Amino acid sequence: MGEIPSRQVFNHVDYQKPLQPYFQIVSCAKSGDMDKFRQLVTTFEETFRKDKTLSLVQRLRHTVIKFGLKKINISYSKISLQDIRKKLGLESDEETEHIVAKAIRDGVIDAVINHDKQWISSLSLTDVYASNEPQHTLDRRIKFCMQLHNDAVKARVYPPKEDDGKDFGDLDEEKDQKEDDILASLMEEMDDF
Repeated sequence: MGEIPSRQVFNHVDYQKPLQPYFQIVSCAKSGDMDKFRQLVTTFEETFRKDKTLSLVQRLRHTVIKFGLKKINISYSKISLQDIRKKLGLESDEETEHIVAKAIRDGVIDAVINHDKQWISSLSLTDVYASNEPQHTLDRRIKFCMQLHNDAVKARVYPPKEDDGKDFGDLDEEKDQKEDDILASLMEEMDDF
């Protein structure tokens, strides 16, 4: 799935030793270092084979590339595809261009590829607080809270408006009497059957 497990999974006392190779793979995936990833897969290949997880670990290659591309996109405003290939340890410029294009399409990185000059240009990060988006979000939340309040007020049951000296205890007694009358009439109807 490409999801990185939390560190707490690996810190459990009973699992620390058996999960050590997996912890190293996860740490490597987060760093985006393909050379270290290949080295770890080779080193622990027998362990992964024994655990029947080798194919899953090998599929993490795409996650390592994704994290590596994110780091490159943040670090460089403009970089050649050859430099990306070298940094990620990919095999060809065509593969690199394909991977970068897919990452752009999937929204992993925010960049543009110049196919003629063989480089990518990272798009500048916009400051969301310079826009009206936070104001619109706050407005939507306030409207939701106000609607919730209004619905709660409408759902409340208020005592009758006329005040003829009765306190709330009298109202409860009246209500109980009405319920008893309704229950008695229902019982009479059932007895008729």
